[in-house]
Parts: sequence; structure tokens; C-alpha cells
Amino acid sequence: MAEIARVEVYIDGQEQPFQVLEQAPFQVRLNPADFAAGDHFMQVYVHYTNGDAHHYIYRFTVTKEHRTYAGHLNRAPVGAPIDVVLLDPSEAEIAVARPSTFTHGILPALLFVLIAGIATWFSFLGETPVKDYVEHTEPIAAASVGGAQDAAPASAGEADGATIYAQHCATCHGPEGQGQGEVFPALAGNPNLADTQMVVDVVLHGRPGTAMPPWGQQLSDEEIAAVINYIRNAWGNDFGQVAVDDIAAQR
Repeated sequence: MAEIARVEVYIDGQEQPFQVLEQAPFQVRLNPADFAAGDHFMQVYVHYTNGDAHHYIYRFTVTKEHRTYAGHLNRAPVGAPIDVVLLDPSEAEIAVARPSTFTHGILPALLFVLIAGIATWFSFLGETPVKDYVEHTEPIAAASVGGAQDAAPASAGEADGATIYAQHCATCHGPEGQGQGEVFPALAGNPNLADTQMVVDVVLHGRPGTAMPPWGQQLSDEEIAAVINYIRNAWGNDFGQVAVDDIAAQR
């Protein structure tokens, strides 16, 4: 795979990048104290030396307790090549303390005994194959494909709209198109989907100032037509079909 050339980071749908990384290590470090308490989302655009570009959405929560802000990363996209680190409040403090007998003497010994015990236990049980954790973090795909049986055929050519939706859209818009608040609008029962030209434009080119990325950079005309046909006819929607030629005409 081509090497990373540039990484652009946007916070909460801002038009200007929060951070631009142009050399390794490509790691985004966030200080929770810089953000208001509550939920936030971060868009990461990864540009490669061969001209490809990929988009990832991270979600994190900031809490405030006793004048101290702490962050928690709610979701990191599977396969995303960029690490996101929410700094611990203690990292911002420089304290010089007298070495503790418990911390530097007793605790390491207890940890050693614990680790040795765990190693012995696993040795006794024998090795157990460990499946890729991705197999256990894809309930969205199963829910999306199996939960919209009332949808009309949602494919164009060889592309399967339900599968594409599960892979790229369900995380934000929900496996049943129910959306997530104002940031990720619901698609089920959304009358705006009747505007074919608008839907094609938004899926192809994204919507500046929001979390909606331009999927035209990653998906083919056939795939975009398939996923649009899926969302316009799933969950009780009945807004008709688009053709692959309709997508190509708006690129």
C-alpha cells in the first residue's frame, strides 16, 4: 500500500482543519482540556502518495470533574492507520515526589507474582485460537442486512447496497437508518431522499461543514448507485431507483 503523504484532522464539522500532519509519526494527540464537556466527533482524511484518500470518523467524550477534564475515545474505526491519543490530565502535571516503598518495591513484586500466575494458568489450559476481534465488532453489518427486509432491491450491477451501507454508513446513520441526533440525521422516513439530484450530490461530494464525507473518492459509480437505491427504499422508504449513469453525470 502507498505511504501516507498527509493527514488532515477536523473536529465537530469545522471547516478549517484542527491539525495537519505531513510527516511521521502520524499520531493525533488531543488534550481534553481544549474541549467542552460532552460528545465530540473527529474526521480524519488520510491522503496517500499515490493519490488515494480515505476518510475515518472517530468519536470521543470529554468529562469534567473537580476542574479536571478527562477524555474517553468512544470509537476508533477498524483499520484506521492513524492513532488518536487523548492525553491523561496527569500527563500535563509535573510533580516531583519522594519514591514510595509500596509503589517501587512491593507493587512490582505483586505484579510479578500475578503475571507468573496468569502465565501458569494459560500454560495449563493450553493455547486457544484467538479469532480476529473484527469478527466480533461487526454487529452493524448483520443488523443492516437482516433488518431491512421491506426494502426493494438495492443493488446496481454487482454492487450490494445493503453491504455497502453496513460497511460505510451504518456506524453514523444507524443500522436501521435511525440516525444519531442532529449530527447524523435519520434516513428512515426522511422526505429529503425524494430529491434524487441532491442525494447523489451529497453522497458523491459530501457536505462541507458537516460529518458527511465525499464518498465519490472511495466508491465506484456502481457502488454509490447501489447504496443510494438501498437507503431510498429501505425501512419503509419508497423514493425510486437511480441509475449508474445518473451517478456518472454528477461526478
